[in-house]
Amino acid sequence: MIRRILPILLLALLAVLLFWDLLWLPAGQAIAGNDLSHMFLQWWQFALQSVRQGELPLWNPYLFSGAPFLANPEPALLYPPVWLVLLLAPSRAAGLLFVAHLWLAGAGMFAWLQHEGADRTGAFFGAVAFAFSGYFFARIYAGHAGVVMTQAWLPLILLATRRAILKQSGAWAMWGGIPVALSLLAGNTAAFFYVAPIQALYALYLIGGEWREKRGWRILLRGVGRLACLLAVGGGLAAVQLLPTLEFLRLSTRQEATYAFASSYSWSPGNLLTLLVPNFFGEPVRTGYWGDGLYEELIYYSGILPLFLALVLGFRLRHRRAALLLVLAGVGLLLALGPFTILHRLAYNLVPPFRAARAPARAGFLFTFAVAALAGLSLTALRQRLEDVRPTLRRWLRGPVPRLVVLLALLVILAGFLLYMLQRDSNPEVGRLWHVANSTALFLLFFLLMIGLLHAWQAGQLDARWAPVLAIALVLIDLWSFGRPLLQPTALADNAYWRAVGDLAAEEEGRVLPWGLGVFEQNYGMALGLESVFGYDPLELARYHRLTTSVPDPRARAYDLLHVRYLAAWGEMDFPAGEDAPRLLGQRDGVWVYERPTALPRAWLVHQVEVLEGEALLARLNEPGFDPRSVALLEQEPGCPLAEADEAEGVLTVERGNNRLELEVAAAAPGLLVLSEPYYPGWRATVDGEPLPLLQVDYALRGVCVPAGEHRIVLTFLPPSLLIGLAVSLLALLLVGWAGWRVWRDGKRPG
Repeated sequence: MIRRILPILLLALLAVLLFWDLLWLPAGQAIAGNDLSHMFLQWWQFALQSVRQGELPLWNPYLFSGAPFLANPEPALLYPPVWLVLLLAPSRAAGLLFVAHLWLAGAGMFAWLQHEGADRTGAFFGAVAFAFSGYFFARIYAGHAGVVMTQAWLPLILLATRRAILKQSGAWAMWGGIPVALSLLAGNTAAFFYVAPIQALYALYLIGGEWREKRGWRILLRGVGRLACLLAVGGGLAAVQLLPTLEFLRLSTRQEATYAFASSYSWSPGNLLTLLVPNFFGEPVRTGYWGDGLYEELIYYSGILPLFLALVLGFRLRHRRAALLLVLAGVGLLLALGPFTILHRLAYNLVPPFRAARAPARAGFLFTFAVAALAGLSLTALRQRLEDVRPTLRRWLRGPVPRLVVLLALLVILAGFLLYMLQRDSNPEVGRLWHVANSTALFLLFFLLMIGLLHAWQAGQLDARWAPVLAIALVLIDLWSFGRPLLQPTALADNAYWRAVGDLAAEEEGRVLPWGLGVFEQNYGMALGLESVFGYDPLELARYHRLTTSVPDPRARAYDLLHVRYLAAWGEMDFPAGEDAPRLLGQRDGVWVYERPTALPRAWLVHQVEVLEGEALLARLNEPGFDPRSVALLEQEPGCPLAEADEAEGVLTVERGNNRLELEVAAAAPGLLVLSEPYYPGWRATVDGEPLPLLQVDYALRGVCVPAGEHRIVLTFLPPSLLIGLAVSLLALLLVGWAGWRVWRDGKRPG
């Protein structure tokens, strides 16, 4: 038993050793920066605070004037490992999540490769190449927690698919839905778009092989049925997240994405060089990155030895999966190139999910996975069939390619160092040449070590037991030398901008308009209880986005409607004199905070409506003579009587929470209550306990009809999509439990 699980334990030990000093960081520091500190930690802190206050974090009132929160898949609140933030500080929990998922990726790859015929050593080699690949290191550096957590499940998904189809067992098909569901719940739906094609191709390959071997339509239909069952259970278990997400996605800006958006952050042909020298164009921690694009989106480095084994020996492997993996690697690179090739355009036109996702470079995950798997199978061939592999290996080692690679690398190194010495006093950018020469020298070192190892192995100069150990050690040193410098502690100090806004705008409640603030800093006001018009999030309601960007002016009417009382900016702003001009409240640490006198209250009564359509309504809303205090704009008749008020009226906010808003209204005549809150279908309204339909008013806001007199208005957020998804997930969970009982009863315990 110990011998069987020893490689799994060793992978865990390697992951912990790699991150050891980063797992015990003091308070105020995190394992990664960028998206982790700007998004995930802010989200998890909000969710944690909500739970402690006895509220479910279904709606986030602090970003985009209020937006769906649980429906957003990125925070991964329904993913069980993320619940670790309930026990530990979110920054510390993030480090453990990264370690656990690198281990999961490696352990899953080890198990799957063994089932595909790799021996234990080859499977371990492939697991190391996958778990510690440059792709995952770059994602951790960027704080892409959702990408890492989602794609780490792929090997276990393939293993579950294999068992479900080849065992021809309905129970196994149901159990196989568990890793699919966990990958879907892990946060990055777009990253799952590159998990699903691998699973689909692999499943079809398995089903085709079964059919060719047994030649029965019943076998074919049964295999397709098992796959459908697995996917249905996986989708069912994740339905509690998927259905709210699909509803949010349908109403978001992603549904209006053009090909220019979908193809942004593509790989480029010049980055082929980074498959060998990953930091040829710089790196973001010490020297800076001067390549075209985002560093973290363009790195697929798998190590010199795994790349050689996959692409040189992989072509000659007589293995049933070699062709599939080679095709997968090629398709991954072609998709990653985005507009440089036709493949991504075809995917955009024919596959709906590609219309809502950007960053084609993430298709490089397919290449990373395929290289690691082929490397593990190739190492197995070296150990088990050395006599068959030796001629190919010998021809390559004695051929011109190694000599040419060494010659070109030496030329780059010598030219880089020489030009640096000649120009370092006159050209400040010449330091890049020093970096290029050093990066190429490191590549050359690992390339020569690989050549020496392979030569000694095929010549029989190495003990058969020590050769694979040296191969594993070489790939570990290679990948860790690249990846570990990227993992630097990041300080999580208070954001000076939002701290200044909080200090200067504390007199009256109202939203903040952070004018000109960088996108990465938008979420930091949440921790201070400040509600912002903007936010940093991949999903934003399309109508809300058009409302807030239709007039690029901090005095725009959209901000009046959204109860924006405060305007903040880096530096002083000039406004024409007048009673409507924002007035300065003060400035601190370079942040200037103004009060906007034209801001409307959180809710107000109107007694007239105009009915217009879409963009005409938005244009009318922005007309200088339009008064939203007296007229509401709708796209259809409100369905309730309205009358002019001839005496004073009032609206008082009684209670506000994440998912609830309660108001007391004194209406002099029947009217329409307009709220400075974004309209979303999950909200429900009652007037004195009686349900009334919620209307979409003033293009993107909520409204509700109110009869004359004093009334209590209560708005609650509990979307039907969540309740339906929860019911489906519970049903799927019961089916999985039943399948487990069947397996246990029949003595076929999953192992």
